[in-house]
Amino acid sequence: MNLFKSYPVHRLKVWFWPVLALGSLSSCSPTVNLATPTPVKVDVGVRLDVYQKTPPTKEKEEQSSLQIAANRRLRSGEIQGLKNDRIVGEDRDGYLDLRKKPSDPKYLAYAQNIVDQENSDRTVLYLANAQAQSKPLEMVESDYGKMWRDRAFPGEIVQKEDGTWSTK
Repeated sequence: MNLFKSYPVHRLKVWFWPVLALGSLSSCSPTVNLATPTPVKVDVGVRLDVYQKTPPTKEKEEQSSLQIAANRRLRSGEIQGLKNDRIVGEDRDGYLDLRKKPSDPKYLAYAQNIVDQENSDRTVLYLANAQAQSKPLEMVESDYGKMWRDRAFPGEIVQKEDGTWSTK
């Protein structure tokens, strides 16, 4: 509806000035000071976990991926036995971790050897996947860590994302 047709011009002048005055007064607002007399202090707790991964040896680089897969397949029964005995667990980065060290030195050496061989093969696998997918190694490790955690059987030891260890 056109305002000019419904009201005479002299009536528009009567309403125009009060409306304009109210509009200009409403735009005036007091200044609010947000400054504080002392600086605001924030207490932040930060946790930083640093892990050093050893690069694969020259011998591992020369092995074919088929040979590494065959070695891992042959070793899987031994790894499962160590997991069932609660000696090793899957960490959040997709590697095996020796959780409970056996008291027998020979069994400890055996378990440590299995863990070292498997982790070495997994490192080669993860590096190859990181290069193929153009992703950072840490992201590939995290993805595999989640996969191993999800595949773990009830009773196996796994590390959660927050770094705590639990029995699945």
